[in-house]
Amino acid sequence: MKLSPALLHPIQFALLTLQKQRQGISDFLETGDKRLLNKSLSNVDYIENYHSNLLQQAAEALKNWREDGPNILCIQNLEILSQQLKLLSLQLEKFTLSLQQPKVGKLCQQKPVIQVLEDINAALNLIHPAILAEDSQLAIDLCQLDQRIDKHAEPIIKKYQKRLSSGQNADALLEALFVIKDISQVSQTFLQIGEAIISANLGQNIQVDRYHSLRAALHKSELPSDPSLRIQTLAETKSGCSISGVTVAPDILVQHQVNDPYMAIFKEGDQQKLNQEKLGIESWHSKFPGIAPQVYGYHQHGKKAALLFEYMSGQTFDQLLLEEDIEPLQQALHHLFATLEAIWAETQIQEAHPAEFMSQLKTRLNSIYAVHPEFDVSALSIGHIKQDTLETLIQKAEKIEAKLKVPPAIFIHGDFNIDNIIFDSNTQQISFVDLHRSEYLDYVQDLSVLIVSNYRLLNFDPNIRKRISQTMIAIYEFGEAYALKTNDTSYGLRMALGLARSFISSTRFILDKTHAKTMHFKGRFLIEQVLQFKAEHPKKSDTTPYQVPKEIFND
Repeated sequence: MKLSPALLHPIQFALLTLQKQRQGISDFLETGDKRLLNKSLSNVDYIENYHSNLLQQAAEALKNWREDGPNILCIQNLEILSQQLKLLSLQLEKFTLSLQQPKVGKLCQQKPVIQVLEDINAALNLIHPAILAEDSQLAIDLCQLDQRIDKHAEPIIKKYQKRLSSGQNADALLEALFVIKDISQVSQTFLQIGEAIISANLGQNIQVDRYHSLRAALHKSELPSDPSLRIQTLAETKSGCSISGVTVAPDILVQHQVNDPYMAIFKEGDQQKLNQEKLGIESWHSKFPGIAPQVYGYHQHGKKAALLFEYMSGQTFDQLLLEEDIEPLQQALHHLFATLEAIWAETQIQEAHPAEFMSQLKTRLNSIYAVHPEFDVSALSIGHIKQDTLETLIQKAEKIEAKLKVPPAIFIHGDFNIDNIIFDSNTQQISFVDLHRSEYLDYVQDLSVLIVSNYRLLNFDPNIRKRISQTMIAIYEFGEAYALKTNDTSYGLRMALGLARSFISSTRFILDKTHAKTMHFKGRFLIEQVLQFKAEHPKKSDTTPYQVPKEIFND
């Protein structure tokens, strides 16, 4: 960490005072002199004062923050570190008060307990060098102290648990057990301190397990693993995965001829989801090379996994939608449509794999109602006019969908939202990211998701909403033209059901009640449209053309 003396000195003094507090306890355990316990207790108030001083200095540093000083996250993690030192002092104080009981003090005068205090001493000696170090290795050593402390504390805990069964000195043994277990828990304090130092070094709050995953993934790659490594949070996915950009100091980027702001993207989360994404990326490389990022490294740790992959240059389509100039968006759409046609031609198989939009929607209803219970309404009747429940509409539409002719399947993205498609205007290249749902399916699945992902963008500027509407229509018409060219006669009906599925199911991610209600009604309207169309053409096949009304794309 890059710290001013005003910030560093309170920590240094707190560490020195903690050493005195710990030393008094160690000396008592070796000599039995209770005066040393009182000497230890006299240090507690000093730790509180140093912590208060640090908080004042941190507040001042944040108030007068400058770019050439410590970054804000560094200051915040220093406050966490100081808070943990204060907590350690209170843990030692509690231990000291228990040792004043004669029988408990005697029971704790054991070599393993003294060794735990030596471990604490070693940890305290590590903290100041770890703060000043250019890399995070000393901070990692702090985080790993829990294994050493457990190793030393466990034998005496087991010994006293066994002695409890005899019934002799039960009260003192129980108290000693609690005391030894409490003091062994200080390893968690050092874990928090180590993680605070690592977070300050990386520029992002991070747990040590995640840091190990990042290092392991970097080790498997050919990317530089430099002490100046930094990560920056980019997003949190709906599936709970965290996404960060990985970079280093500018001179290192130049040295390794890296022109992009990030060397790579680091994604961590559920092992099953990330393994699916890794497999999805590998599938795309085999089926349509160049569209997906390169995987640099993959690391699995229990139920968690980390994926390190290429940073794709360019802008996502949600960024393009918000630009003042519409030309980059139009250019990106042109290249997207050309790329999709090439992908569909290259990956098409002879089998038809229906998307089953209504079945998808049914599985999401509980999640939708959990966010918007007002959508879960009973059937309504006004005179001869009856409004079905959403479940009834889905059930009726599901029967119609099952009879629609579906074209041969293509390899789809599977989560084709506007923030998962990147256009690089310099290379004129389209790239896909977040590929854990890629599979062979009806191409309308991707197009319908893409259209609605435009609409659910929470920007209500009239000019932006107009551009969103135009983009949705352009995507729909592209699909319509492709359907005509490939003799896909049920495109309109499948698209209506796909849009209905996406409009309604997307409301579980929208907390704006007005926007969510509009999307819900659009979805219901499209299902009702399909039912009405089929009711008016009961004896005709799906060759009867149906077009989604363009008004559905407007606000």
